[in-house]
Amino acid sequence: MTRKEKEKEFFAHHMDKFRKAKVSDPYFTIKTAFFQKGKYGKQVQLFEGELKRGEDIFIEFIDVIRDDFGKEQGVEPAFEDRPLFKYKSNPYFAEEYDVKEGTNSSGNNYFAYTIPLSELMVVLSDGSEITYNLYEKRKAEAPKEQVSLSVFPDFEEQFIPKLKEVKEELSIEESASDILLRIAEDFQKLAQKLKA
Repeated sequence: MTRKEKEKEFFAHHMDKFRKAKVSDPYFTIKTAFFQKGKYGKQVQLFEGELKRGEDIFIEFIDVIRDDFGKEQGVEPAFEDRPLFKYKSNPYFAEEYDVKEGTNSSGNNYFAYTIPLSELMVVLSDGSEITYNLYEKRKAEAPKEQVSLSVFPDFEEQFIPKLKEVKEELSIEESASDILLRIAEDFQKLAQKLKA
């Protein structure tokens, strides 16, 4: 599957969010987020052509899967909950963000701007938006899935072995019927004493 086909698949995953946010023709792309030396938090690179469109850019972050030789094998969502991020169009991008000049595989020059993820919004499943920082805070505070039941002991594991130990210590050799007969005899003796 080509990267463009994969991008369409990722786009389709967010269609419901776009409908609820009332965005009819969104500009959507997939990107990798990265840490850059001297910068706080994760960053994303957006190309000059993307930013010059003058419209909001919707992004899902990906991890690139590579083979042992560094060749791209595919992409997968970077976040398990697959959030949709939104870069709000900023006509002053050239003045506000660091720029990197490079040459693509075709030999053409390009300009890419480094934007902190903290400047992005997160589009929630109901179409509303929150800041990236609030998203991270909620994610950190989210209750963790309980792996084991720490409130209740495992009776088979904890109590049955102890019960067996107690039985062995008492060395009970009488059967249940023997015990019942002994109890019955004791009651008869008690009844006779009470009569006397």
